[in-house]
Amino acid sequence: MKANLVHRFLREFLAIFAVFGFFFALPAMAQSDDAEEGEQDIVSDIARQTGLNLFERDKSDYCVENGLQIRVTVNGVTAEGILKLELFGEANFLKKKGKLRKIRVPAEEGSQKLCINVPLPGSYAVVGYHDRDGDRKLKKAWNFKPLEPYGLSNNPEIKALRLPKYSETSFDVPLTGVDIVINLVDLGADD
Repeated sequence: MKANLVHRFLREFLAIFAVFGFFFALPAMAQSDDAEEGEQDIVSDIARQTGLNLFERDKSDYCVENGLQIRVTVNGVTAEGILKLELFGEANFLKKKGKLRKIRVPAEEGSQKLCINVPLPGSYAVVGYHDRDGDRKLKKAWNFKPLEPYGLSNNPEIKALRLPKYSETSFDVPLTGVDIVINLVDLGADD
């Protein structure tokens, strides 16, 4: 029982430390989709070349073998629009303002590898979608079913009328980082 209390305390302490350390040490990673009032977005060089609505803050991190990061391979991408990844912790999983980090890059045909640095080892989940028209929004039907390809870490079975649980999509990131694969699912193709 004492060991369980110590384990629980350490887990909660690390979670609190991760949240506060993340927001104070890496404030640029916690920006919202829109620039704060008075700020201007810095358009990336890739945006100038492709004409896509991409900003410097959207860039993927450099992939480093054995670095404290999540190295994500996304399968099922076509060469149009934007590929977006969002990083979540358990507390705010799938909440609009709950993203720890987001990445947007031009979509490339086939498999695409992106990397997300994380502040501390721990449990995380990644959500990705292929924004085919590049408008920075996931298109949804009247019943909220995604009309653009999307996927989640651990590739959970997509069930009708239910969002996946954090426990179905979460994975642990050790100090040496982790490699994961997300297979995009196109439910919009069923219509």
